[in-house]
Parts: sequence; C-alpha cells; structure tokens
Amino acid sequence: MKKMILASVAAVSLSAMMSTSAQANQSVCIATQPSKEAVMANFHANYMPNFIPVLVNSEKELNLTAKQCTAFNKFRVEKAPKGKELIEKINKLEGEATQAVLAGASKEDVMKNHAKIAELRQKLVEGKLKCQAFVKSQLTEEQYQKLVNEVYPARIAMEIGRRRVGKVWGGGGGGGGGGG
Repeated sequence: MKKMILASVAAVSLSAMMSTSAQANQSVCIATQPSKEAVMANFHANYMPNFIPVLVNSEKELNLTAKQCTAFNKFRVEKAPKGKELIEKINKLEGEATQAVLAGASKEDVMKNHAKIAELRQKLVEGKLKCQAFVKSQLTEEQYQKLVNEVYPARIAMEIGRRRVGKVWGGGGGGGGGGG
C-alpha cells in the first residue's frame, strides 16, 4: 500500500513538474516574420530602431516575462498597422515624385510632394520615439541595455547579412513591418 501511495505521489509530482516545465518552454510573445519587402520598405522609410519585432523574437534571450510579452504583443497589434500605413504612404509618394521628375514636373510641384513626404516621416519618427519610450518603460534596465547593446545590433547584422542572400530574420508567425 505504501508503495502505491508513494508511486501515486511521485506520478502526480512528476506530472506537475512536466506541466510546469512545458509551460515554461512555451513562448508568450507572438514572434513575427516580416516579409523581405516589408523589412526593406521599413529600412528605407525609417532610420529609427524597430524594437518590437526584435523583442518578440528574442523572448528567451532577454528573459521576458509573460506580462512583458503580453504588453509588447498588444502594442504591436495596436500600433504596427499605423506604422506600416505611414511607410507605405512614404514609399508611394516617393515613387510618384520620381515619376513626376522624370515627366518634367516643376520645382514647385516636386517640393510640395517633398513636404508631404517630410511630414509623414516626422509622424513616423514621433511614433518610433513613443515606441522606444514604451519599450524602455516595460523592460528592466538590464534587459534594455542587453537589447540595445547586444540583441538589437546582432539581429540587425543578421538581417543585413540575410538581405544580401535574400532571406529575412525573425522567429515564427506572420507579421509585417512597422509597429515600433
């Protein structure tokens, strides 16, 4: 009888440990895999760091908590579409400006278009600065320093290398550019 009770207790304990271990290994952050085109458009339209995709793809490296991942997932869902929209508008207006110059547009018309592009870039930078303030408010100082000094530079270096061979960095899941 003692052996059965001990075996049952051991089985329950092992089951609980395995369940806890499995939960610990499950990601809370929703990883993103931006398309090559989205990454290139983002790099073109925006010189500011794009932290959110790096964060959600670096959950283990940065030792992010479930609460942090939930906050970053929510931020991305709410803000990424706005950033992506700005990037698309900038790239569209630049393409139109190029065509207008080739078609012989006046200096005044080109400068009007340029002013629109500059206004959109201003909005994009303002959004990126808000994103960076949000990221900093969610991470510990140690996590933030690791992000800006190790993880982000490594991911960007990886992206640049992969762009040269036609691949894009990231984790799993869909997604696009923009969003912080």
